[in-house]
Amino acid sequence: MQNEHFEMNLPGKFSPTEEAILGYFYAHPDGSIGTAGLTEALKPEQRTPEQQQQAFDEIQYGIETLAAARLVKGKRVSKSGKVQYVELRLTTKGEAEAIKEQRRLKNISVNVMSLADNG
Repeated sequence: MQNEHFEMNLPGKFSPTEEAILGYFYAHPDGSIGTAGLTEALKPEQRTPEQQQQAFDEIQYGIETLAAARLVKGKRVSKSGKVQYVELRLTTKGEAEAIKEQRRLKNISVNVMSLADNG
């Protein structure tokens, strides 16, 4: 008798960055945060200027994608020559999507037992 174990991640409709942004906003409903603050909160391990810029760009892209889907809203401002968001929060539609994302099955685990003798 053999026993095999399989695990598989189930991708959602959002990228990992978008998922993290929705999760952050859902967990902090009274906060007022922007692109820079989200970058620090979600990617604190980025140390070098290049890593920090890449993390900032990734978070900004995620925010723009969620804003285009009308899931988050905030003010666009220009800081240090870059357009970024401030005073971000979930929309009603975004709150509903954050709840669905939080509740969705993210992976599946299966144990398979073989009763047949392969010998």
